[in-house]
Amino acid sequence: MQLFLIRHAQSQNNALPEAQRVEDPPITEIGHQQAKHLAAVLPELELTHLITSPFRRTLQTTEHLRQATNLVPHVRPELHELGGCMRGPSVAEMVGAPGMNREEILAEFIDYQVCETIDGNGWWGGKPYELLEAAQLRAKKLLARTREEFGETDARVAYVMHADFKRIFLEQFSIVPQTPWNASLTHVSIAPDEIRVVDYNNIDHLPAELHTA
Repeated sequence: MQLFLIRHAQSQNNALPEAQRVEDPPITEIGHQQAKHLAAVLPELELTHLITSPFRRTLQTTEHLRQATNLVPHVRPELHELGGCMRGPSVAEMVGAPGMNREEILAEFIDYQVCETIDGNGWWGGKPYELLEAAQLRAKKLLARTREEFGETDARVAYVMHADFKRIFLEQFSIVPQTPWNASLTHVSIAPDEIRVVDYNNIDHLPAELHTA
């Protein structure tokens, strides 16, 4: 299989100091432009599956990609950012927020396939902050599920995800990743006996004025 890891386009939080950030921001106007440029090159990847985190910024990025590929996106909580959906100015002061629930997602993102675990209580459900060790275990499970679901197929799968969790996931391949750019592409080839990073943190599709991290 061929796996493409896509970091979401610039969110309002990316453009704000940490103390002003909110739990589930939309993408900015720059973010929409980034997603449009990314969508323009996406047909070249010949994707067969489009899978996204349930945060608003990933869903909004995915919507541009959906329009370019005509794929039905699948919404899976396992792709969420390190920590979960949290409110507060710092990790020490954060409390869990619900996150978007099934009805809210489907009202805004019609015909998406939403994971059955997302119900009326929201995808995060107010849980406490997810610690690094838990995120590392989640990344390990995600890699195992990816290989089980697609590993021995010709599938070309895109995961629309987040900077910190993308780094944690790539650590499963024994590489030390850098901070990924917004709307960047990382290409990983997965075979039964080999995992190989083909391209990393690629932003060739973005003009220089749209480079944000």
